[in-house]
Amino acid sequence: MSVLDRRLRDPRILCLYAPLQYYPDEVYRPDCSLALPYLHAALRTAGFDADLLDTSIGRPGRDRLEDTFYRKEPMPELGKDLFRIGLTPERILEEVEAFDVVAVSSIFTQQTACCLDLARLVKSAFPEKILVAGGVNARSLKEMFFDSGYDVVFLSEGEEPLVAFAEHLRSGTPALDAVPSIGFRRDGRTVTTRGTRLVTDLDAYPMPSWDALPNEQYWDISVLWGGREGWMDKGQKPHFASILTSRGCPYRCTYCHISKERGGEAGEIGDLRFHSVERVERELDTLKGLGVDLVYINDDSLLAWKHRVHQVLDLMQRYDFELADINGVNIRHLFRRDGRSDRLVVDVELLEHLHAAGFRRIGLPFESGSQRVLDAYSTSKWRLDKCDVLELVGVMRGMGFTINGNFMVGYPDETVEELTRTFWLARRAMDAGLHGCGFFMVQPFPGTVIYDQAVANGQLDPAVRPDDMGFSKAQSPSPFRNLKIDPQVLHYSRNLAYALLNRDQHSWLRLAEGAAG
Repeated sequence: MSVLDRRLRDPRILCLYAPLQYYPDEVYRPDCSLALPYLHAALRTAGFDADLLDTSIGRPGRDRLEDTFYRKEPMPELGKDLFRIGLTPERILEEVEAFDVVAVSSIFTQQTACCLDLARLVKSAFPEKILVAGGVNARSLKEMFFDSGYDVVFLSEGEEPLVAFAEHLRSGTPALDAVPSIGFRRDGRTVTTRGTRLVTDLDAYPMPSWDALPNEQYWDISVLWGGREGWMDKGQKPHFASILTSRGCPYRCTYCHISKERGGEAGEIGDLRFHSVERVERELDTLKGLGVDLVYINDDSLLAWKHRVHQVLDLMQRYDFELADINGVNIRHLFRRDGRSDRLVVDVELLEHLHAAGFRRIGLPFESGSQRVLDAYSTSKWRLDKCDVLELVGVMRGMGFTINGNFMVGYPDETVEELTRTFWLARRAMDAGLHGCGFFMVQPFPGTVIYDQAVANGQLDPAVRPDDMGFSKAQSPSPFRNLKIDPQVLHYSRNLAYALLNRDQHSWLRLAEGAAG
């Protein structure tokens, strides 16, 4: 009998962040993503016995950070200098023993090995435990997850399907095949169930369980997700948390997971949907009650709907939170039509409102200096001939924003001429007032359109492992084969442009560290 056929009168479910893995040149920090707190809240609201554990931290009061987050365990089987942080395997087994179901979130591709190792560890000691995984990475690599011991992979937003699955374990109703948006193996064959309905009113979901996170430990570590040094007075450790005021995005950039989240196994979860402003207010009240003083808005596209953005910013002004950099900014959203022609002008009103609400740092995703590349890979989301980004940078600099520019290089069919245009755009933007710029190698993450294209075109190097992919691996060579630009030229020119345009000591140090690695 499969473990999925068992009935459990009161299934105990552990929502678990797997251990983390990093290279020495990466900034390592706790996961802190909100997927598991949302799932934990859904289970708790439905009356199930659920707990949440971040294995990179351990249990507050029992595990010391020196023995978890700051303990670097080498992983030589995966590569030179790679290390793992988190609870020891023995402590993980102690924690999972009391639970019937272990639910793991696998969003980030570069943490794949730790998620798979976790399954093998648990199944070797407790074969009767039910292991489930969700997130874009688990969905995209589900056969790999099944092979490692996971019993179920959730294929879409997990709140309603996970509760339905828990009901199945408790009563057999709904039947396993009726639990929406899951994959599992039956008689050696992978079965996927019908998709779940798209939840358009995000207020239907309970607020995430921030209270179940090891917040004091996160704050003690003080490596912010999306934040940078200098938010608080020097020497202080901000009490930070992230929120989502919306889900989805109007764009479908081929290198983003949303490019495959409109149709297919994921359903339509890439569609842009919102929490009400009243719900955002309740969430901010909750965070204030937990002692949070710095908030990171982690929306994929906060600025997409201008009318709502101003309502949210009005709300933010009523609180005294420090605000970290905005995730999901798009160049086009910082412009508006001038009302008299098709010309786009800098949206000064929006920028002033962002500043008044407390935002001080904004990263601008230029992506490329080639319009062909922007059209082919970035959903034509901004036009070089209609958006005067140099004026934008100057206006933002004058308002007191700290602005960084993010550029992507190494597109599969990018030419030397197009690469040069990107470097020249970066040069001009720096002259206009950028505080710094970065050049990130395009990554074909599993679960994106560009990954499918690379596989179909024979451009994905079979030696590339999911764990080696990541935009934060800024010094890594391109994972693509048969580029139009010689890979050594691409790698060298990217590093040279970074060094020349970022003249401060920190930039040169990062370059030297990457070269040494």
